[in-house]
Amino acid sequence: MAENKISLFPVFDVPATLAEDIENEERYAPAPLWDVERGDFVTDGANRTLYGSGYDAWVLWCTKSILTQRWAHASYSGDTGIEAEQAFRESDRKAAESAFERTITEALLADPMGRTVQVRDFTFRWEADSLWIECAVFGRDGNTASIKARLDI
Repeated sequence: MAENKISLFPVFDVPATLAEDIENEERYAPAPLWDVERGDFVTDGANRTLYGSGYDAWVLWCTKSILTQRWAHASYSGDTGIEAEQAFRESDRKAAESAFERTITEALLADPMGRTVQVRDFTFRWEADSLWIECAVFGRDGNTASIKARLDI
């Protein structure tokens, strides 16, 4: 004789985790837009902060990482920023460019969210008082970004 067991607690299937559900969707939440040149958030006419996509947040993180001197700010970990001061002290421009490629690649691959998988195609433009750096950054989700930054000498 088969027994029908009645449970005091409801039984249901456990749903798949959120990460499995959004495998091919954007994984990053919208983030406030930041104007690098002004050093302030981007706002509309009513002074409301504007938000960009997760891609915009990744590009901004890459740009700000290049513009931040490593170990210069107590609020950032040692993984944040580049060693620009050391690179500028190299004996010649080729050595400095090599040092910038190394430190920028290390900084961008140290992304705490793991968004960056490759950094390459560096170009350098030296001016009297600054250095313009451009590189291609490749994300784990297939996105590519061209990052441009101006460092004061």
